[in-house]
Amino acid sequence: MSSLLVALTGLGFAAGLTAVLAGLHGTTAARVGWPHRLRRLRFTRRHLAAVGTGGVLWLVSGWPVVAVGGAAAVVFLPWLVSAGRESAVRIARLEAIETWLRRLGDLLGPGHIGLSTAIQASAHEAPPEIASEVSTLAQRLRIWEFRPALLEFADDLDDRVGDIAAAGLCVAHHYGAGAAELLTALARQVSDEVGARRAAEVDRARRRSTARILLGIWALMFLGSALLGGSSYTGVYNTVGGQAVLAAVLALVGAAVAWLRRLGIEPKPPRFLGAPQ
Repeated sequence: MSSLLVALTGLGFAAGLTAVLAGLHGTTAARVGWPHRLRRLRFTRRHLAAVGTGGVLWLVSGWPVVAVGGAAAVVFLPWLVSAGRESAVRIARLEAIETWLRRLGDLLGPGHIGLSTAIQASAHEAPPEIASEVSTLAQRLRIWEFRPALLEFADDLDDRVGDIAAAGLCVAHHYGAGAAELLTALARQVSDEVGARRAAEVDRARRRSTARILLGIWALMFLGSALLGGSSYTGVYNTVGGQAVLAAVLALVGAAVAWLRRLGIEPKPPRFLGAPQ
């Protein structure tokens, strides 16, 4: 009877949360546009998968803590494994800054246009990673002074490399002569910065791989012990005290995984333009 009660409780919990999430999606989807609706649909699907996973784990094990832990893992797993993708996107943006600076230098090469005009012309062919920021800069330059527009551009990029680019452009605008050569030298400086960050990212990628391997080994050991250990091993977790111990263990594992993810992401370098961070 107790096993049946646990099973029914787990299924009821899963069905209830599923109904709540489906209801929230149904009542709000009509009030938002299609892009927001699609994003919310993906968000809801992940949570529905988490609810289903938690219900199955509760049904199989009879341990509510395992059900909650499994559901949390489904929800946060994409965040935990996204560190490498975030770093790749950040480096791609920095490489886009280098490419854009070289294009600006090419536009200024003949010497027939000014730097402000070259920036506005470059907005049409800016690298996609920074196209929005460059387009905004070009629009500001039509009505703003050069220096405030570049400072806002640095804030939009929100990176030390962006500060280097903005400061170099301000210097090139101030002196005028030799702007093309200055931008070429600035692009080389940005290239060196990107190369250093990419080399550091290789080491961080190894850390992330090691963390994933260790987490996988721990998960296999835990599941193997739970499934094959017999009642002599798993019986202790059928009590309230056992569930409390298991919750503490899973919380520590989750905290360790989050800490390892933080170690696997490049710390944001301090900026030297704009408001202090």
